[in-house]
Amino acid sequence: MLKKLIRYTWILLLISILATSCARGPKVKPQPKPEKKPALPPVPSGFVMKSYQRAMSQEMRKSYQLADEIIIGVFSGTSHGQKDGLIYYFNDFSRFNKEMLSWEPLQNVILQVRADKVKPEIIKRNEFSTLIDLDKIGICWDWYQGSRSIYLVEGKENLIFLEFGFDEGSSQSYWNLLDAYPVTKECRAKDVFNLMIRDLYSK
Repeated sequence: MLKKLIRYTWILLLISILATSCARGPKVKPQPKPEKKPALPPVPSGFVMKSYQRAMSQEMRKSYQLADEIIIGVFSGTSHGQKDGLIYYFNDFSRFNKEMLSWEPLQNVILQVRADKVKPEIIKRNEFSTLIDLDKIGICWDWYQGSRSIYLVEGKENLIFLEFGFDEGSSQSYWNLLDAYPVTKECRAKDVFNLMIRDLYSK
């Protein structure tokens, strides 16, 4: 009787050990999902950069690293603020998303911008139509005696690089202009910018 009891005890113990080991099984570590790279802007069809556009691209790359926002918007004019000096207005603008490397949908709002570090020259609506072809190229990239002139064309789209600013006196935030390029058929600033982004992130 004692032998049978010992035998049953060992059998139950063996079954218990086997059941426990089978139930646990090996731990499987979850495989991390591969990060999806954002799609780069498309290559402009039939566009080959000229020498002044290559210079634009190099300068855009510097401004891109400094900018908090990159926007293409229609420059609609200026006004003198009471304390802020000259205010530049842009409407119907789209913002470049640095994380997705793409342009966001058009926003039908007005954007106010200050220019504390640069003083852009303004090409009026009626003035632009009277410019000769050489001058229309000149406002894309105007480098003279160690400094560059920045132009904004009124009534046209302009590519602008902005930094975030904060006025401690009034406790108000604002956008400050760092760099700008007209988006005209001569300058093709958006196409130059898109190619710069492709070159920057495809390496």
